[in-house]
Amino acid sequence: MTDRRPHPSRRSVLVAGGVGVTAIGLSGVHLATANPEGAATATPSAPDVLPLVKETTEGPYYLDYDKHRVDITEGKRGTPLEVRIRLLNAKDGKPVPEASVDIWQCDALGIYSGYEETSEAMNEGELVFEGPIPKLPPDSRTTFLRGFQMTDRDGWVRFRTVFPGWYTGRTVHIHTKVHTRGVLLDRAYAEGVTVHTGQVYFPEDLTDAVSKVRPYTRNDLPRTTNDTDPFYSGDTAADGLLTVEWDRGDATRQITASIKMAVDLDAINPGRRGNVPPGPNRPAGQ
Repeated sequence: MTDRRPHPSRRSVLVAGGVGVTAIGLSGVHLATANPEGAATATPSAPDVLPLVKETTEGPYYLDYDKHRVDITEGKRGTPLEVRIRLLNAKDGKPVPEASVDIWQCDALGIYSGYEETSEAMNEGELVFEGPIPKLPPDSRTTFLRGFQMTDRDGWVRFRTVFPGWYTGRTVHIHTKVHTRGVLLDRAYAEGVTVHTGQVYFPEDLTDAVSKVRPYTRNDLPRTTNDTDPFYSGDTAADGLLTVEWDRGDATRQITASIKMAVDLDAINPGRRGNVPPGPNRPAGQ
């Protein structure tokens, strides 16, 4: 039987005050494409390395459950989604092998595992915070739509999940963390540091199409679009926008989403600093 109980993290995160991180990607760079099973590819020259994914706070729903797995669905219903992330070294553009990449997301109805009662209360406006949203303790032992994978020799990780839903004040997104300097031990990533904390997003036309099919039609919460989300800043890869492949005639069929991220491997960014951005659409959760 799977032990779903929360347990202390085996990841020793070092926090350095004032140390930032630059997550960068290869937008318009002459870089041969590859898939997670592909061979090593050419790398860009230094002048071609451009800023990409912005850092954000981890939000109130992160849990370090050490769920080492490709399939994170746990039976959750929704449009099938494959997420592919390629990790690159900001200094030389080379793939980063043996790093840990975490993702976590809500389900079709805007609920996070481990926080089912809390996220429902937030979505219904029954739980409201003034100022920065604190780190919240979990209220359940569920673990759906959470997991981590180790990058292969070409820097790729791949997850099988479902398209995320939405919740009060936020556009559709998936949270990400990148951990390095550690080791995979007993299916947990131990003694590492967090070099990137961010979020990735989907094109608005895709989200609109998915919102019209089951089970997303059961989500009656107001849907915040990319343009009005307080964290999203533009329709480019530099803002965390995923490249997607999908059937425009059938939003129930599998979607493939990918992004290349290069990170400063010397930086530390656990995503626990910073306030919620100001604006009319202050999120109930991040």
